[in-house]
Amino acid sequence: MHAARLFVVAAVVPGALVPGALGQCDPAWVPGPGLNALGNGYAEPVCAWDDGSGEALYVGGSFTSIGGFGYRGIARWNPGTGQWSRPGTGLSFGNTNGFVTSIVPFDTGAETLLVVGGFFASAGGQAGTQSLAAWDGGAWRSLGAGFVAPEAVWSLEVGDLGDGEKLYLAGGFLQIAGQPCSGVAAWDGVGFSVVGDGLGMAGFSPFVNETVVWDDGSGVALYAVGRFSDIDGVSAPLAARYRPGVGWERFGGGLTAQNSTTTLDAACVFDDGDGGAIYIAGSPFRPAGGGSFSSVYKWDGVAWSVVGQNVGGRVTDLRVWDDGTGPALYLSGTATPDINYLARLDGGSWAMYLGGAGGPAIPPSNFPSVFGLAEYRGDLVVCGNFTETGDGQIVEGIAVVETCLSDCVADFNGDGVVNTQDFIAYLGAWAAGDPAADTDGNGVIDTRDFIGYLGLWAAGC
Repeated sequence: MHAARLFVVAAVVPGALVPGALGQCDPAWVPGPGLNALGNGYAEPVCAWDDGSGEALYVGGSFTSIGGFGYRGIARWNPGTGQWSRPGTGLSFGNTNGFVTSIVPFDTGAETLLVVGGFFASAGGQAGTQSLAAWDGGAWRSLGAGFVAPEAVWSLEVGDLGDGEKLYLAGGFLQIAGQPCSGVAAWDGVGFSVVGDGLGMAGFSPFVNETVVWDDGSGVALYAVGRFSDIDGVSAPLAARYRPGVGWERFGGGLTAQNSTTTLDAACVFDDGDGGAIYIAGSPFRPAGGGSFSSVYKWDGVAWSVVGQNVGGRVTDLRVWDDGTGPALYLSGTATPDINYLARLDGGSWAMYLGGAGGPAIPPSNFPSVFGLAEYRGDLVVCGNFTETGDGQIVEGIAVVETCLSDCVADFNGDGVVNTQDFIAYLGAWAAGDPAADTDGNGVIDTRDFIGYLGLWAAGC
């Protein structure tokens, strides 16, 4: 472990105060912001963003309290102080059970905004912010989507289909800014455009859950997964793609749902060494051409392949991450106790990762789950409604797996540059007795730690 992450405890070999001695470590759980997190509900999306006052970690979900404060649905955590706050006056949910599903920065060309999607009544009391709003660092804004309850946003993705970078939003809505829509739209920083012809969706409570921009060799396309039987008038159960000039279409012969409530929750692109493929996951499904019902399949542009064993329940997220042993594919799940809700693809099988995450569930749920995975400063942030990490540490819905990629202790604020800001950050942590300032790893914060860090800082990385 290393001190380059502000929310972790340094684990330098006692007495070893030179960078070359810091390269050996094992990926490990650290509680991070989860030490003082959810009082109820769950956490899911995570995003780091600097509004001009310093980088903070924004966390969304269904919670109605976090860090001991009554912040609902969204909050931000300061990695320097360990304190929670909320952007402006936060979100309002009315009398409904609301949630935040997505938090993404988007550069409009004139400024960068933090866009938030989910199911909520308003943001900061601003009109026109039902289920979609933007935070500019000082105030909430409406983007003009014109959503009304129960329309919800389930996914936000920044991508380029050949006509410039746009923010693609997907969910359970059939109109946007007054235009008919099939659950997927694009925002260019000025206005909205419908992706496709806007002919709607069909199926049991249909919605799009995730989108990914990728080229399987047939041209760049926007891939969408969720719970639908038809999208934009095209029969394409569970998954479809949109190609500019072609429109929405099924790919790979299509998919078959196990039942009417089968839902695909996750999609990502990963190269396992045999070339890139899009990996799709959720509750068990299979290719329309045959095969067993399973949790994860991949499409490489030619054929579908099952990925690992059926983990049961529902896969909630897929994430490519490098814990220091090489890039790998990780998944999270709900009702997946065999993998303790967190697994890594290892040798063609899903293996429980670092003991998973479990413990008693945070109310009102009766069982623990992991709902979201995100990378922050090289580490893996794991979110859900669990209360224990795989090694028994007590947390509240959020925990961190620390990578072994960086062994630069001098880069104390983890921004990849060793400068005065690192020294100031370390000095503050050392004066406060922060465990992250324990440079020599002996459990005591004293002059030896300060002198040791000073030497490392002077040497740089």
